[in-house]
Amino acid sequence: MKTAFLLAFLLAVNTISTSVPESASGISAKQALSIAQSQVPDRKAEWKVGLTKHASEMSGEEAGQNESSAGRTENRKIWQVEAKFEYGNKEVYYIDATGGKLLSLSEIEAPESGLRVLPVALESGLLAQPSSQKPGVTASGTAAVPSSLNVSLEETKSGFRLKLAEEESTTSTVMQSLVSPDNGKNVLHLVRRTSPAEGGTRYRLDLVAVQPAKKTFKVFPFADLQMSDTYSTDTLAMGYGFTDDSHAVMIQPARKGGGAGIGYRIVSLDVGSGRLRELAANVPPDLSPDFLASGWLNADGSKLYLNSHRGGKLWIADLARGGVRELDGTFSHIWPVSRLFKSPDGERFWYEKDGYRLYDGKGAKLADLPADTGLHSNPAFKWSPDSRYAAYEYTFTKSEENVIGGEDYKVIAPQGIKFYGRDGKPAWSTDARELKHGDRLELRGWIGGSGESTASTGSAGRSGAGSLGAAVLRSYNVERAEDREPRKTDSVYHLVQPAAGKPAKLSEAKLAELHNPQPVLGESGALMLVDAGSALYTIVGDETNPQRTVELLPSSDPKRLLWAETDYVKDTVTITAYDIAAKKGRTIETSDLPAGDLQAAGESYIIDSGLNYLKLQ
Repeated sequence: MKTAFLLAFLLAVNTISTSVPESASGISAKQALSIAQSQVPDRKAEWKVGLTKHASEMSGEEAGQNESSAGRTENRKIWQVEAKFEYGNKEVYYIDATGGKLLSLSEIEAPESGLRVLPVALESGLLAQPSSQKPGVTASGTAAVPSSLNVSLEETKSGFRLKLAEEESTTSTVMQSLVSPDNGKNVLHLVRRTSPAEGGTRYRLDLVAVQPAKKTFKVFPFADLQMSDTYSTDTLAMGYGFTDDSHAVMIQPARKGGGAGIGYRIVSLDVGSGRLRELAANVPPDLSPDFLASGWLNADGSKLYLNSHRGGKLWIADLARGGVRELDGTFSHIWPVSRLFKSPDGERFWYEKDGYRLYDGKGAKLADLPADTGLHSNPAFKWSPDSRYAAYEYTFTKSEENVIGGEDYKVIAPQGIKFYGRDGKPAWSTDARELKHGDRLELRGWIGGSGESTASTGSAGRSGAGSLGAAVLRSYNVERAEDREPRKTDSVYHLVQPAAGKPAKLSEAKLAELHNPQPVLGESGALMLVDAGSALYTIVGDETNPQRTVELLPSSDPKRLLWAETDYVKDTVTITAYDIAAKKGRTIETSDLPAGDLQAAGESYIIDSGLNYLKLQ
């Protein structure tokens, strides 16, 4: 299939000439070669140059043109410059022989790579020509892409911010921000613009790639479509994570052939150049009126999992070898609760329906458990950051006495916890009666992170061997009153290794008394730090005050903790960088991060979803 596609694409243009003319009516072969080589200045390649004409049958996506541009360029003389790199992959540049304009680029992977050819249409507006931007200079000046997002960089007292130009009848939203794993050298923002259009909504996506240390950015148009169901596309068209320091896996929406609806494809984005490489076509199919419930990459970036909400379809895309497989059965959900609970490494997931089933990364069922007789927490399974264990909190009965809140779903005060291993087998269990303190027992969190991802907490190098995979349990009572919400009182914390099953009581202390504080980030809005070796803990913030919350931020420095305390009354954020060895913290209080959804970009910047960058050093 891939070979046929490649042959069709290469035969659509004339064969590269073996005798290279010295000049054409415009730029010479040497000038065309220079233009192509400027796109990859740091890579060695074998180069071929030939003069061709734009063939009339080469249209649509194969030519990297839309129909109107194909008509305009028919019979145009074009330099075709081919670069063959060390591992057999190729890039073919098509350059206007008259004006020297780069019209399109085709990337062809080596035969064993399992990837498809993706013609990248520069002229038709699918991808902007990369150009580094300096402070205060707009990045939307690509003449070939009239719909490019207009962005400017403005210096602030505490750092800088990116400003989106206002457009009439257009709503601009930062949908997502991804920080690269190389200490935040690159940050990728996905910006959506919507505006009224006849019969629906004009839906545009642009990618803003920022290098915070250099205060430079590039803008790459990603989609420009008209549709009626923007919500379904919102759940799909996004980044799913970095596979290395400079490549992110994304799903790109596009018009189907003949204009019959919206289609999707999985692509790899080079954040430096903006080049796209197609990893899987027509995946997933158009879900509307359904939408995506969850999507995730596995730890090594070789597989992407996509799960639809109502239909319950689950696709596994093999990004390394190619191919997409749909699992048998349905994995549907009931709004607003998800019934699928993935592990942080993406290689396991529990699914809840008439009981609980555990699956591995290939879709094989590993365990099958019956439904419980009581209530359970949401999410039902809370994975450890190392993906070795999953905790299940439950009540003995379904009595409303166990419910302490919730509108869309019940929030419970659990009475017991069961721990399951990676294979789905029971590892250890306990309940409030066994611990003999209070009549309630819950998982406060896992040492080293929130249970979502070790990398997301920045604590991978901080957890000691004695606390790896350890859980912090909380025993307490529930105090009820008619004039307020139920309150958790008389809390006692325990540290336990599920494999050993011997809980140890923790004692409260000041932060400076903890020699090796490790984060335990729960859902309470306060940050708990534990010194496992000394059986001590401290809590930063007040979990009973929803107007002031604390969240852990990732730090690549194992000798430092980083957290943010947001005061919603004062509209301020206080960033604390805590030196573990010196037992000292440095704080910055600011009003320059108003949008929330804070992330650390390396050791130097904190960013929010409003494109504000706060400099730490």
